[in-house]
Amino acid sequence: MQNELDVEILRMIQKDGRLTCEQIGKELNRSPSTIRDRIKKMEEDRAILGYAAIVDQAKIGIEADAYLSADIEQAKSSVAMAELFSMENVSEILHLTGERRIFLRIKAKNNKELTEIIDRKIRPLGFTNIEIKIVLEPIVRYPGI
Repeated sequence: MQNELDVEILRMIQKDGRLTCEQIGKELNRSPSTIRDRIKKMEEDRAILGYAAIVDQAKIGIEADAYLSADIEQAKSSVAMAELFSMENVSEILHLTGERRIFLRIKAKNNKELTEIIDRKIRPLGFTNIEIKIVLEPIVRYPGI
């Protein structure tokens, strides 16, 4: 469990990952060394898993974005998850409750490539009861707590 200071630090660096320890410390009325130590501890505890840029997908050639929900037999699940994890077009894999237990986010250059990924790479892994939702327009896209 993170303390209140850690949560405030996390909120700030999620909004702007380029903030310095000095800037965060000034805002939170703490020393830069305290902020640096708290961030290092959260990294070691894996509360902070990494750092990333928020990218305008269209500007890097990603025009197709979809969410896929499906079922899979327990016996096929571990092999399928390992395969999904290795696919660069799959950006999220979630295990959910409900009718369809697996939820994926897939990104591709265009709808043709998206269809090929689903039909040639994902369906053969043993997924059933597949439902696909295409993202028409992202309204807000950023990580956060």
